[in-house]
Amino acid sequence: MSTVIGASTSSLLGYATGAYGQKTTGVQTAISPLVTGDTTTSTNTSATSLTLSEEAKAYLAAMSKTADNPPSGSAQARAQAARAWLDQQYQTLGISSALVDGQTAVDFSGQSRSTLAVIAADTGDLFTADETKAAATALHARFDDAMAPHAVIARHTGDYASLYAAAADYLDAAGPEERGTTAWTKQRKAVADGLAVAQASFGKAPKTGNADDPVRTMLDASATASQTPSKTQDAATIAAKARGALDAQANAAKDAGTDLVFNASQSGQKVDFQKFDNRTLATVAQNKDGQFSAEETRAAKKELDQRTRTTMLSAFTGSGGDAATRSAALIKQYTSMSAEERAVLGFGDDFTDKILKNYKTVSSIQSMLDGGSSSTSGSYF
Repeated sequence: MSTVIGASTSSLLGYATGAYGQKTTGVQTAISPLVTGDTTTSTNTSATSLTLSEEAKAYLAAMSKTADNPPSGSAQARAQAARAWLDQQYQTLGISSALVDGQTAVDFSGQSRSTLAVIAADTGDLFTADETKAAATALHARFDDAMAPHAVIARHTGDYASLYAAAADYLDAAGPEERGTTAWTKQRKAVADGLAVAQASFGKAPKTGNADDPVRTMLDASATASQTPSKTQDAATIAAKARGALDAQANAAKDAGTDLVFNASQSGQKVDFQKFDNRTLATVAQNKDGQFSAEETRAAKKELDQRTRTTMLSAFTGSGGDAATRSAALIKQYTSMSAEERAVLGFGDDFTDKILKNYKTVSSIQSMLDGGSSSTSGSYF
């Protein structure tokens, strides 16, 4: 087989050794040993005829195949690291798949969005179907969690455009590895289309009919979520585990020659609630079945109060001055609470309604101020 490079060879070579000179040098070096036969140049046509060996043809074919959609260096490196992490998880857990009985068996909570994205996209063909499915599920769950408070506001105000705008912001915050996936591209376009529809039809969620629309998928799923039985542990199981954990701490204190105490002013080994999640603390504070002492319930309630104040303050102060953002942050904190937490902390079912009412009031005032002149606005302050 002969490949003929026509009369414009000199200009093409000059271009190649310019902006792309560094890239073509490596390719030329790799191909050179694979080129066989004579090279002839005709001074009349300035044409060069090359005869390529079978090895050279195979090399160029391979290059062409990988060039169609090559993973970026960072995506490939992240995929390789994810592969090693999954293998380590399987060894530690004694399993061989990311899914067991259809449920995700690997804890992806410590992995970044970018890592989940490269696994879900099967970057580098390194992952199994179960792994890509599990990672995609985790990635969707994070999106749903981030959008949940915005969905609450949208359903109460009819402003679904703001929900889609928040979704666009979330997707735009993705790293280069996630942006490089086909899934991200499809979702971003679907969200843009949904935003346009929402802006044109206030008061109802757009029916985009697009399976790649993550907002529509989330809204549809949350509308039927109440029909799915809860898979979380019941209060009795949580209470039993908490009782066992406190007894273990008391035994450890005895082994150290002291007592387990629940007040900083007391002398002894201070109770450690670090491994108690908020629902467990609330269950201890409720003490429905009388398993806990008055000291234990008071200490658990105090710890829960402190955690809640910290997270609420952080959500409020870290969300900027925008009323919608602050409201969304507070609603997110509320919706993440268990029923036990809400009961112990005194958060009623009308908490969300109060936040939304305040949001509407502040938004109305801001709209009034934004609509007036600067001098008029200044007179309010």
